[in-house]
Amino acid sequence: MNSVRISGLDSTSGLTALTNITVTADVSMKNPNVVAFKFSNVTTTTVYYGGVAVGEGRNPPGVAAAQRTLRLNVTVELAVGKLLGVPSLGRDLTSGELNVSTYTRVGGRVKILGLFKKHVVVKMNCTMSVNVTSQEIGDQSCWQKVSI
Repeated sequence: MNSVRISGLDSTSGLTALTNITVTADVSMKNPNVVAFKFSNVTTTTVYYGGVAVGEGRNPPGVAAAQRTLRLNVTVELAVGKLLGVPSLGRDLTSGELNVSTYTRVGGRVKILGLFKKHVVVKMNCTMSVNVTSQEIGDQSCWQKVSI
């Protein structure tokens, strides 16, 4: 995750169940392999705050070319009602920093030698702190698992 932009949330405005909060993340997908990875729009990203799933978004389909890095934007609409149910929200907004985690599942396929198609699933968990004011990511840590 390269950067994140949060619209509809800051530490000074009031937060109600009618508030619309959108998170747009600039993500890089690095493909170190010698074959391209084609993925569909069933790719999902779930955002967790305080251990509660507060939003889910679908990633756009695409192709990660062999030995290249693909950049794409992922947009997630947050469920404000769920956010308001997390007891630490007020304290975290006052401090200006939210600790969030994400889970992304990318399903796709690779074609080996133009003949053999293999289904591949990439799963990634990330934890990070997001500064509400500057919208900068800090203390980011990610783990990934690839299944063929």
